Amino acid sequence: MLWLLLVFNVPALGVRPGFHSTGNLEWRDCGVGDSWVSVKQFDVSPSPVTLPGEFTVSFVGTITHSIRDDVTMDVLMEKELLGSFVKEYCIQDFGTCHYTDPCHFFNIYRQQGICPPQLTANGIPCTCPFNPDQLHMPPTKFSIFNISAIWKYLLSYGNYYLKITLNEKRTHQLRGCFETYLVLDSSA
Repeated sequence: MLWLLLVFNVPALGVRPGFHSTGNLEWRDCGVGDSWVSVKQFDVSPSPVTLPGEFTVSFVGTITHSIRDDVTMDVLMEKELLGSFVKEYCIQDFGTCHYTDPCHFFNIYRQQGICPPQLTANGIPCTCPFNPDQLHMPPTKFSIFNISAIWKYLLSYGNYYLKITLNEKRTHQLRGCFETYLVLDSSA
């Protein structure tokens, strides 16, 4: 009985333990002391993020080791349903997925020969390798207006939990971890 009271009341009590709140979302860097990637600040607004539409992203982070094909990436994506978070399945490389080569996502930018201007304007690379660097993106507007029906379905209105981990292939050691709770709406 106490467990049920905690599940339904903890979100009402404020920020989850260990997480930072921006007013729009909650986030934390869940990496360990020798992480290759760390996040110091992160925000997305407005809340909820409406897709299709415009939203603003800001972050500060650090890459301390060259990121190439020597890492794997795991994404855990859950949507709140009746007070509990339920795992979203991996569909077309989206959702809760394991990636043996996360750099392949960025190959489209290499093939097109252009990075999103929001990244290049802030000196942020969009293709592998990602070399050691301090990353800073002040509040920057992104626009997504072409969204397919499947993405609207997958990202329907709701509270989401997202956890992204990078692991070194050779040692399986955790090299980066980021978690966030945010609200999305693609019902428009």
